[in-house]
Formats: sequence, structure tokens, C-alpha cells
Amino acid sequence: MLRLLLFSLLLTFSSSAEDTRLSIDASQRLQEFQGMGCGAIFYEGHITSLAARGKAALQAELYDAMFKEVKTDFLQLMIRHDHEPQNDNDDPYNPRFDPAWFAYAQDTLAICKAARERNPQIRFYATLYTPPPWMKTNNDPSGGGKQRATIKPEMENELAEYCWAFLAFMQRGGCPIEFLSIANEADWDHDQPGYCLEPGQHAELLKSVSAYLTEMARRFPSVSLAKLVGPNTLSALTAADWLRMADSGARDAFAVVGSHDYDRRGERLAILRNLAGKRPLWVSEWCVNGVDKSPELINSATDYWLAMTEAFNQGVNTWMAYDWAYPPREGGEALIHIDWGNGYHRTKIYDGFRQWCAPLASGMWVVKSILAGPSVTGISQPGVKASAFITADGKRLVAHVANVQDREASLRIDPGPEFAGAKVRQIRTTLQENMAEIPAGAAGTYVLPPRSMNTWEWTLP
Repeated sequence: MLRLLLFSLLLTFSSSAEDTRLSIDASQRLQEFQGMGCGAIFYEGHITSLAARGKAALQAELYDAMFKEVKTDFLQLMIRHDHEPQNDNDDPYNPRFDPAWFAYAQDTLAICKAARERNPQIRFYATLYTPPPWMKTNNDPSGGGKQRATIKPEMENELAEYCWAFLAFMQRGGCPIEFLSIANEADWDHDQPGYCLEPGQHAELLKSVSAYLTEMARRFPSVSLAKLVGPNTLSALTAADWLRMADSGARDAFAVVGSHDYDRRGERLAILRNLAGKRPLWVSEWCVNGVDKSPELINSATDYWLAMTEAFNQGVNTWMAYDWAYPPREGGEALIHIDWGNGYHRTKIYDGFRQWCAPLASGMWVVKSILAGPSVTGISQPGVKASAFITADGKRLVAHVANVQDREASLRIDPGPEFAGAKVRQIRTTLQENMAEIPAGAAGTYVLPPRSMNTWEWTLP
């Protein structure tokens, strides 16, 4: 009998020792949470293709999936190179753009109108991928690869005018642009639509565009003055270097510090957080670029959660997924796959992103969360990842926990003394489940299935 008792105690101790532990200190508020976003970039025509094929009901259903069922705060748009095929005139302060030049942007405007109809509070953020070819050194939309195409000399105001013309078009359509990036991943040589900049060149261009937009707001007050987001580089480590140079002479130009997060070495976003000062910090784009042959892209879906927990724990205020929609593919670039004009399919990336966004609201705060135990790994590595958020009034606490590995993990959660007796709710998405409500575990102990996304929400009476 004694031997059985000792064996039982040993099993209990061993099980407890193998638990991963999450401790939340809701009293330590780190930075304000300001929202989630996603882009309508490159495949705008796919998004509107259902209406183009006369499938109005299916088109409305897709828009509901994007802008009603997922609680996002920002929609990022692509400024293409099309709306000034030749210089409108020699005076950038006297724009004379042919309305026909904006035919390509009608899809973008339709998407924005559908988004605003379903979410009146959504905010629009536009990014210039490339100026028109006649402004560029390679006379082509491409970034030029190793040749690193850039803008020609004395084209700064022409580029600024080009951006402003897009802002004016969207304003006339009833969808004013609140935020603007003047370049997309200008820190690396690539062949996609784009252009390359050096840090000093970027700083000077930033100053020119900022001054131009300010003057145009004075001359054309009907067009909203967009806030500049940047440097919008591929790497947050590059962004830190570019920001230091830009801040030396153009600090006031950046209203928002933003970077993509594809170079995920070390505490790169924490470094950027310190440099940003009081300005908001955005991850302005992230996705899984590699081939993913897992069912329903479940591996990519949990990698999104890894990236989001990592970003908010390092000081980010706003996080944006790269793209709402792509054609069907074996990759994690988009949340929804659209068969042009025929139908669409929600991936597991969509399901997990929807769950992440559901309990969060702009104005919440990221709070201190600490993971310890066998499933805790280094930055950007598989394992258990967590971040926590609290409402401004302190009445509701949310913990997002992802098991980003191919085996289950046992988790014990301590939400802190303030929420020890609070009502708790758990939501889970796995390969087999979509935002399923899970019965509360005993004494805060839970089993996390492999490749699962888990949310806990504590509410005080």
C-alpha cells in the first residue's frame, strides 16, 4: 500500500514537473495595443472577381468573411505604378491627372467600400510599391534585382505628387487614406514591383514627401493629410539603422515607425521600440513565405501566432498580416484562397487570425507574461508561445497561447491574484476545430494539442 502511494506521488510530481507554466502579471502594463490589420495587395482583382462573374451573393459572403467575421482595425492597400503613364505636367503642385488613369484602382476602391460598410471604423493604409517607370532609373516597374533600380534625380516631388493623386482619388471615392508608406522593402534588391533606396537617400526623400504633403494639405484641404509610416523595410534591424538616420533630420516626418519582420534575429523589435520613442510601432507586414504542405496550412497558421506573440512581447502596438487573398497555393502568404470568379476557401491561417483578433480591442494593453518549462524555446523557435492583454479598466484579461510544435504540451496558467476567482473561458483552434469553446481545466491545468491556437479570457464580475 505504501509502495502504491509513493508511486502515485511520484507520478503526480513528474507530471507537474513536465508542465509548461504561464504566469501573467496584469499590473505590469507594457504598451498600448492599437489594432490588427491585413492587406489587399497584388490580387485585388481576385477579391472582386466574384462580382465580376455575376455572383453577387457569393461576393457579399466573401466580404463578410473578411471584414465582418474578423475584427480588424486596418486595411493595407497597394499603390501601383499605373495612374500616371506619362508626366501630367511640369508643376507637381498643380496636378492634372486623367481620371481614366485610375481604372486599375476601381477594384481597390470597391474593396474599401465593402470593408467600410461592414466595419465603419476601419482605417486605410496605402503603400507605394513603385513609382511609374518614367521616374525610375531602369524605366521599368521591377525593383531591378542586383542593379537596384531607384528614382531618377530631382523626381522627389513628382513621386510625392504621384502618392498624393492616389490619396485624392480614394478621398473622392469616400475612402480617405489615413496612413501612407512611400516605399515597400526598399532595403533589398528584388525583382517584384518596387524600387531601392539607400538610408541617406531615403531620409531625404522622406523629408521631401512630408513637406510636399503638408503643402498640398494647405492648398487642397478637402484631401486628408496622411500620416507617414516607415521606413517599411523588409528587416526590422535595417529599419533601426534607417530610422536613426532619418531621425537625425526628419524625425517629425514619421508619425508611425513601421517595419516588416522577415529578418527575425534577436530582440530586433525591442530595439526598434526604444528608437520609436512615443511614436506607435507597427509590424506593417508578415507572412509565411515558404512552401507548406501541411493540411489546411495548419503549420503556417501556428507560425503566424508565433510571430504575433513575439512581436507584441517586444513592444509592437499594431500587427498586420500580409494579404487577405491569393490564388490557391502551397504557401502561407494569404488567409483566404480565391479561385478567380468561382469561389474561395478559408485556410487555417484565416481561422487562427480570426480567433486572435476576436477578444482584442484597440485601447487594451499588453501585460507582462512569463513562460517557463520544457516547451519554452528561444526566439522564433517551435514550442509554446504566449502573450497577454488587459482592458483599460482592468476588468478583462486575455491570454493567447500557441503550441507551435508537432507534439502536445501540458500548460499551467496563473493569471495573477486579481483574476484568481474570475470567470474563465477557453477558445481553441486546431486542425479539427475552429474557435471551439473548451471546458475549463482543473486548477488552471490544460493540455495543448499539437499545432494548436488557444485563447483564455478572464472576466471579473
